[in-house]
Formats: sequence, C-alpha cells, structure tokens
Amino acid sequence: MFQKSHTHWIFWGQENEKHTFSTLESSLGTKGAMLSKGPISYVHRVDQQNATYYVKIYSRNGKGLRHYFGRGRLQGEWENLLYFSKLGIPTPRIVAYGHSRRNGLFRIGALITAEVPDSADLLTLARSHPEMFLKRSWLKSILRQTAEYTSRLHRHGFIHWDLKWRNILVSQKNSDHPEIYFFDCPLGKTRRGWLRKRGVIKDLACLDKVGKKVLSRSQRLSFFKYYAGIDKVTTEHKKQILQIVNFFTEE
Repeated sequence: MFQKSHTHWIFWGQENEKHTFSTLESSLGTKGAMLSKGPISYVHRVDQQNATYYVKIYSRNGKGLRHYFGRGRLQGEWENLLYFSKLGIPTPRIVAYGHSRRNGLFRIGALITAEVPDSADLLTLARSHPEMFLKRSWLKSILRQTAEYTSRLHRHGFIHWDLKWRNILVSQKNSDHPEIYFFDCPLGKTRRGWLRKRGVIKDLACLDKVGKKVLSRSQRLSFFKYYAGIDKVTTEHKKQILQIVNFFTEE
C-alpha cells in the first residue's frame, strides 16, 4: 500500500547548530542523558560545543483521540512558546521544531530548546535551596515577574492549564536580579466565557498549590496584588481569593 509522508520542520538556530538540528532526522539522532519519559514523549539533554540543549521527542500526537484529531501536544507546545514571546514573556530559546506525518497521521516530532544558563525550575529551587526564599528582594522579584506574566496571559484570554512551579524557570545569572521564564505549556490556549473564568482560577490555584507550602500568607497576598495590579483588596477580590484557595478541594 502506498504511503505518503510529509515532514514539517522549522530551524531557527544559529549557524553552529545547523549540523545537529537543521533536520528532524538529525535531531532524532542526537544522544544525551534521559531526563524524563512518558507515554507520548521523552526529553533528553544534549551537550555540545559548550552549550546545552533539551530535545523533546513526541511519539504520539496526544492521548486517546487527540492522537488522531485536533492540535497535538507538540504543536501546542511550540505555538504557545512563540505566543509567549510575542507577548514579551521570556521563554527558553527555540532552536528547531516540527513533525513528520504519514497519510495525514502524526508519526513523530520534536522540539529543541537551548538551555537558559544558570537556571532551575521554581519547584527545584524551593526544595533544594529554601534559603533563597528568605531573601526579600529576590523573592519580591520572583513574585512580581510571575504575577505580571500570568496576568498578561489572562488579559489576552489565554489559559495555561498547567501553570505549576516546575514549569517556571528562574535564571540566576545575575543573583541580584533573577529572571523568570515560562516553558512546557502544550495544553494552553485562548478561552472564552465560563472556561476562561474557570481557567483563570485554576492557573492561580496551581501556583498557590505549592505557594501555600513555601510562602507566608502575606507573601501569597502580595502575589495576588501584583497579579491584579491593586494596592487594596476589595470584597470581589476576596471572593476570587477564596475560589483560588478552595479550587482543588471542590473538584
């Protein structure tokens, strides 16, 4: 039976990265330390020429019927990173992305991003370096940036759906001025109506799920004020805060 294959691949890297990542085939052939592995994708780290890259390879378009219909997780991931950048929200540098289809069905794909130097995700920092969260200026910067970027997404009607501490990178290149990066968002998209309102609460509740274990009540309230762009909490704000705090207990 005749099978028609089509490969969509976009290389955005630098000249010295062409040899490794200019095609899907060369990217799939890279070797490195395995960082995570799931039912539809896995990530390994590639070190070369004094640089580090993260190669995320998808063997399926998504779970269940998502494998056959609609926008897949890989496409959602690269489109959302590009959207974040468009809104001025920092993300890891995209080197290349794309996929291969056979007879119209997803076969395999990959997303390659460059490492953010001297960075770690927020959850890892909370577990391995809790002393960082005792530095008031450092923590204030982290809370402000995370709140502002989250608010910016929500103002544009975009819901992340998986806005967890492990999906937020913190660059310590300049320890006095940490920088926040958003990454790993395959499910996020613009929503309207009830889904948008619920999504906003869920995103904030996801952040607070770890926040309530690491931050004080006043620090969590400061985050909400940064997010809402307010100095004083009103009755309506208090209702929203209650929805955030109780979100996972009411599901």
